[in-house]
Amino acid sequence: ISALALIGTILVSSCQNDDEEELMGNWVRVSDLDGKPRSNASAFVINGKGYITGGYDGEFYYNDLWSYDPSLNAWTQKADFPGAKRSSAVGFATNSYGYAGTGYDGLNKLKDFYRYDPSSNSWSQIADLPGTARYAALAFGIGNNGYVGTGYDGSELKDFYKYDESSATWNTITSLGGSKRRDGAAFVINNTAYVGFGTNNGSFVSDFWAFDPASETWTRKVDTSNDDDSQNRTSTAAFAAGGLGYVSTGSVSGVTNTTWEYNPSTDDWTERTAFEGSSRESACAFSLGSYGYVVTGNS
Repeated sequence: ISALALIGTILVSSCQNDDEEELMGNWVRVSDLDGKPRSNASAFVINGKGYITGGYDGEFYYNDLWSYDPSLNAWTQKADFPGAKRSSAVGFATNSYGYAGTGYDGLNKLKDFYRYDPSSNSWSQIADLPGTARYAALAFGIGNNGYVGTGYDGSELKDFYKYDESSATWNTITSLGGSKRRDGAAFVINNTAYVGFGTNNGSFVSDFWAFDPASETWTRKVDTSNDDDSQNRTSTAAFAAGGLGYVSTGSVSGVTNTTWEYNPSTDDWTERTAFEGSSRESACAFSLGSYGYVVTGNS
């Protein structure tokens, strides 16, 4: 497997106006990850820094943790993730801590979870995810709560769970509406989470959903499409910046570098400038300020 460590940033401020003739948006290469090339890593953001951990390079699984500081355009290695080395895990962050868990270690599907404290550069184990062990799931953080759902435990899933940081407990919440899925995408805009993409039983799914954490309800939004532009995809990198959501790269009929922007105020999608690195799948992404970052992946 060929894995690359090229990172791109999309300048969201240049993406505000739709132009039918020219795709808008600007990708800029920044510092390559100092660690080994890999795919299927997980990511979270704390205090203006992006973190990635885990992943797989076709031969080895990883548990190293790396932090990206945009002010320095540099990566720093942090304390290793303490669980089994793994790929296809999930990551999310609350206001204070980062979390990572689930995944696949080459033999077993996993459900263990860990909390990262950036102030002490240390990890501690928390309660396991209450659902089945899985990989290729989705996760997002809103306020001091984390949410984990979907994925693959031998078949595709749509169940969802909420982690309450104040009580250090997991609770079952309403399952994602619509299709079960694995290798989907999630991003958060103004405390609303958006979930879509991925595959179910080998076929792309097109239903796209918004999650309201106050009522813990899901609302169906505009479907994604699988026309000539091949918007539907799996193993894509997703992030939100500037009040807009983005999916970039992933697998369509093969690996792709196309990028799509979601506008929640109009509930529609617009194609933007393609990712300027190699086409890839299973990259990870995070956003810092008004920029989104896409890193690693498999070409």
